[in-house]
Amino acid sequence: MCHKDAAACDGTCLTLSAADMAWWSRVFKTLGDPVRLQLLMLLAEREGAEAAVHELADVGVSLATVSHHLKRLRSIGLIESRREGRLVYYRLGAEVRTALMHILHQRGQVGVS
Repeated sequence: MCHKDAAACDGTCLTLSAADMAWWSRVFKTLGDPVRLQLLMLLAEREGAEAAVHELADVGVSLATVSHHLKRLRSIGLIESRREGRLVYYRLGAEVRTALMHILHQRGQVGVS
């Protein structure tokens, strides 16, 4: 990906390698599911705090389906997990919240509706 300072990037540094394009394709495909996007946003709202599956269950699908979606998000590195006994706790990846908020902020500035 671009090796320029990301904060100073004016959009001209969007040169991606084939591997980066494949990874971003997987990210967009994963986030193309409304439930997974909703789970990611719920974790983003927690500002780094962890949540167990049952705490994220209010997304209109079964707990098993929530677990499956969380596994998909974890497999591409958007969220992290840790096990404590029988419970698995999830949180947004270290830099994902900042990147997500930056993207949402940019969308708001562009005035896309």
